[in-house]
Amino acid sequence: MPVYQNIIQKSTKYAIYIILTLGFLIGLGIGLLISNNEPSQIIIDKNIKIGLPGSNSSQVTNANNYKILGNFLASINGKAYYPKDCAAANRIKEENRIWFDTKEEAEMQGYKPAQNCAQ
Repeated sequence: MPVYQNIIQKSTKYAIYIILTLGFLIGLGIGLLISNNEPSQIIIDKNIKIGLPGSNSSQVTNANNYKILGNFLASINGKAYYPKDCAAANRIKEENRIWFDTKEEAEMQGYKPAQNCAQ
């Protein structure tokens, strides 16, 4: 009979540790489920020039009150770049424009010269 009492005492001792551990894990899981921490928004500036020399160009405003940030522009959705005075370039929405100071800078970013604008 003493053998059974010894087993019961040991199992009771471990059961307390197991119950405490399970209680902690369940509480942690519930806490993670009901936490309403929303991740912060990521804002991407499409006109930023990373690692390009001379990216501090002067900002001039044209007749449409758009800021001109360079001599050439392209659409972030397209593959061609345009001179800033090209009529086709005026059809690009302001929020989709990316500006370049030189042709070389546009070509380094993967853009090709537009076929419908003389450069």
